[in-house]
Amino acid sequence: MSSTDADPYPFGYRDEELERLGDQHRVWQEENQAFLSRAGFKAGDTLVDLGCGPGFTTLDLAQRVGPKGRVIAVDRDGERSIPRLQRLVDAAGLRNVETRVADLGRFDLPLESVDGVYGRWVLMYLPEDKVGPLIARIARWLKPGAACALAEFCNYRHITVHPRTEHLDLIAEALMRTAAGDHGGNPEIGNVLPGLLGQVGLDVELGVVAKAIRPGSSEWRWPDVLFRQLLPTLVDTGHLTREVLSSFLAEWEVRCQDPATVFFSSPVMEVVGRRPAEEELPNKGSSLTV
Repeated sequence: MSSTDADPYPFGYRDEELERLGDQHRVWQEENQAFLSRAGFKAGDTLVDLGCGPGFTTLDLAQRVGPKGRVIAVDRDGERSIPRLQRLVDAAGLRNVETRVADLGRFDLPLESVDGVYGRWVLMYLPEDKVGPLIARIARWLKPGAACALAEFCNYRHITVHPRTEHLDLIAEALMRTAAGDHGGNPEIGNVLPGLLGQVGLDVELGVVAKAIRPGSSEWRWPDVLFRQLLPTLVDTGHLTREVLSSFLAEWEVRCQDPATVFFSSPVMEVVGRRPAEEELPNKGSSLTV
């Protein structure tokens, strides 16, 4: 399936964006590794990386499962992200990663075929009416006792800067509208996930993580590039006015020079849905590989 058959990632697949995603991954690396451990992902497992993009977490998963394990990395972008991931896999000499180009709204796997499923900041870009059916399929993929680990924003509007800026609320709303797109995505889908996982018979464990970052730290590049690089694209799409952008970036420049500044990220809901070891899931039906 071509990536053109699915709704595009709203921020595009330019080299600059893929590099930004790499910075983002490094900033959240410690939290993400702890999340993978809570899910119980281990050596020898077969894992699925949903919406893997250029594959930063895919490589982490491949190292975690080791040569006797397997990672199935799935993304709709077969033109930039999957080829980039494949180059990284080849350069690292990994033989335990399988890449697939697919629309997550239709992607499926055989029943009870995997030991875990991972996804971060991917379900928010799907039409919300496709998320429930995907969760039901994920539950059927899991072996008894296996888990899915899904991390998504749960309160996007919480993003803030201290001292406060005049326009950050408008920036947050523009980012949310862009992420939702025209197809009904939900940038705060993290709030919905616990209920969806419970409905398909999984035991649910919750956690929430957020970032507080100061200028001059190694992590500051993440919000700085986010605002300077992505916000102009929101003007191009009509989600943000040029006047608001100019005023905000002027405010942001002042905050970047102020050592008292603190940037607070939107909180992320980390949800582990674990299949009971002995019980059958409701609505257990057949599944096909796509």
